[in-house]
Amino acid sequence: MIAGILRLDQAGFTKNRDVTKRITVSCRQASVLFSAILKAKGIPCRSRAGFMDFGDAGDSYIEHWVNEYWDFQENRWILADVDGYYEYEQRFGYSQFDLPRRKFVTASEAWLGLRKNTLQKKLDVFSPNILEGVCEYLFMDFHALMNNEIFYSYQPLYLRGGIQTLSELELCELDELAELLAEPDKNIAQIDHLRETNEKLSVLTNNTQNIYDDTFGSTSRK
Repeated sequence: MIAGILRLDQAGFTKNRDVTKRITVSCRQASVLFSAILKAKGIPCRSRAGFMDFGDAGDSYIEHWVNEYWDFQENRWILADVDGYYEYEQRFGYSQFDLPRRKFVTASEAWLGLRKNTLQKKLDVFSPNILEGVCEYLFMDFHALMNNEIFYSYQPLYLRGGIQTLSELELCELDELAELLAEPDKNIAQIDHLRETNEKLSVLTNNTQNIYDDTFGSTSRK
């Protein structure tokens, strides 16, 4: 991303850049870049995949990537949304670089809430199956916490058939993963162990071809 910005304008990160000299990115890319910048400055920062309330009433939570960065003075993770929503402070009275926790539903909270039928928040997901859409974000958050911010289309191979193909045992396995991700600081060693030892959860495949086949029909390749 930085190389692309510099190719378009050698001045680099400057205010009021010509719109024709900017690159187009998603919330994931903005989050990953912010994490990289803060880490380079010695500030702990991590990308998180989940669901954001872009209003202020909690009416709907939409798929989104945000950041958590560590405040050494306050000894806490601060929630930030760097994806260009600079009207937060003017509209709602708080900064986008220190958002109330109610603004964001983590993927683990969404997964466990749906599985236990306790989620009281409306989620908007691109997938026609809401649990499947949340499952995709559960894996993105899992890998983001391991400093491996995967792209949207990367998921474990065993999920390529859809969440409806999973057994109850496999769904319970995802429940256990979500429980760990619900408290990442407390469970970071176990989360890392899963990534290192459980290939079923950690070895990913790009499901872009599935999307292509569903849209245009399957084709053979030689």
